Amino acid sequence: MRIAPQVVLTREQRAKLEVYARGRSTPVRVVLRARIVLLAAEGKQDLKIAHLLSIVPRTAARWRSRFLRSRGWSTTLRGLAARLPSHRNSCVW
Repeated sequence: MRIAPQVVLTREQRAKLEVYARGRSTPVRVVLRARIVLLAAEGKQDLKIAHLLSIVPRTAARWRSRFLRSRGWSTTLRGLAARLPSHRNSCVW
């Protein structure tokens, strides 16, 4: 059985992820990504995270690896945050 790499969070990272995970106006996919990283930081493996969040294990593995690969917090936030459509300020008739 493959063991996923450990995720270690700073206090600031954990606090920011918890805000995202609890956000009532935060996009659903950002909440999910934050929860994946928080559970990974608790030491849970991808299969367990997938079971707890009702997602496929590949999704848990993907966000764990993206978080670990970036390690730059601003880069990770850009990855977690949903992109706004480029036309949001334009008027569509």
